[in-house]
Amino acid sequence: MYRHYTFTTEHRHELDWAMPLLAQTLADWGFESFQEEPDNGRLDAYISEDAGDGPGGGEVATQLSADEGSLTLYNIEWHYHRELVPSEDWLAAWRSSTFEPISLRGRMLVTTPELAPTPPTHPIQLLIEAYNSFGSGEHHTTRMLLEHLLDYDLAGDHVVDMGCGTGILGIASLLLGADSLVAIDISSECVTNTLHNLQLNGFEPSEHISVRHGDASLLSTYPSEANLLFANIHRNIILKDLPSYVASVQPGGEVWLSGFLLSDRPAISQALEAVGLELIDEATSEEWVFMRTRRV
Repeated sequence: MYRHYTFTTEHRHELDWAMPLLAQTLADWGFESFQEEPDNGRLDAYISEDAGDGPGGGEVATQLSADEGSLTLYNIEWHYHRELVPSEDWLAAWRSSTFEPISLRGRMLVTTPELAPTPPTHPIQLLIEAYNSFGSGEHHTTRMLLEHLLDYDLAGDHVVDMGCGTGILGIASLLLGADSLVAIDISSECVTNTLHNLQLNGFEPSEHISVRHGDASLLSTYPSEANLLFANIHRNIILKDLPSYVASVQPGGEVWLSGFLLSDRPAISQALEAVGLELIDEATSEEWVFMRTRRV
């Protein structure tokens, strides 16, 4: 069985950034599938009955414990209603009804196995089956990271993907020449999803490719040899885990951050200075920010 939450808001003029932020927060809490109806100011979200036992479950129990209530994120109030529904393949419905292949500069195509063109139309074809609506390349933050990766020399690099989701950033890195990958996520569903997508793209777990279930504390179990670390996660996690990110990359290595809003930029910038990261590039898309930083 699944718990089906319906979130609605009257702040229709803020939905371009507020709805993706709500969905991203819910995904961090263990929600598995989403259906957005921005014209109606509505987001439907689904979470397994037993998800409260996993990472993020405490937030669900604290913030969303009633059958009806409200949740405020970034000064946007969402009203929610909860009901119990039978298990169904919400994920397959999302993939078949909303996903469209994404072309990045004519060099990389992000697509599903069912929609992949034959023969391939791009030099790099990245196959993704998303177990939830994150990490398919559609979100502004994922696109910005992928666009910048196309201009980055990954040959021989050791890459860490924090909050890997579908594994799209780590897989793109391998396709672009990275030597090794450590992918980490607090969601066991995302770990399974990443392992599946690695196989779709011809990769298997090995001494050079590792997918782990957990948080930034796992970084201390790996040698500090990463050249590049991604953290496409919302601001609170970045601010808490930034010291761990820095410790896991070599001096001169880079930490790429996204998943936060323009209004969060001052707090993130202050945190960068405190841990010895210098900002070397940045970009924005709608209200979302990407920062490319280097360990001094």
